[in-house]
Amino acid sequence: MAKVSGLEPDERFPFGGGKNGALIGAIDWSNTSLGPISGWPESLKTTVGILLRSPVPIVLLWGPDGIMIYNDAYSIFAGGRHPLLFGSKVREGWPEVADFNDNVMQVVLRGGTLSYRNQELTLHRSGVPEQVWMNLDYSPVLGANGRPEGVLAVVVETTQQVVAERASAPVDGLTIANSRRKNSWGTS
Repeated sequence: MAKVSGLEPDERFPFGGGKNGALIGAIDWSNTSLGPISGWPESLKTTVGILLRSPVPIVLLWGPDGIMIYNDAYSIFAGGRHPLLFGSKVREGWPEVADFNDNVMQVVLRGGTLSYRNQELTLHRSGVPEQVWMNLDYSPVLGANGRPEGVLAVVVETTQQVVAERASAPVDGLTIANSRRKNSWGTS
């Protein structure tokens, strides 16, 4: 392969991708199970290139350890855990939901997919427990051999929507009764 400006192709990877694209180049990946970028499989590089450019929060959990690589939108979701979360094992990065993530890893690395709507979890994004709701979609990332090597997770927080719906939902019929009473008196 031809050199460009004296750089090997792996030295140019990931070809942009916002702040987290730059973060990839700043991390010593040889300290992780992924090893140096020069040894990363094309399926990993391609997936990272795709997720870095997405406006939707996406995290890649690579290999049996679920090494986390994510985009700028996910770093907002991660809150105070970013950037230490970047390049960590998912089980260590999110210990409060380790069992949930263990199940995800087992199912998806066997080739399955998972999808959750308004999934409630307690996360410690800023050092304190926080109830959050999310739409979560998990898909396998296949390697050159056709076997799953990673898990691609699309994470869309729905907390504000769920809280708003619950606030406006009838409580034991009181909201409906109050609404009818107001309408029968001709007031709003």
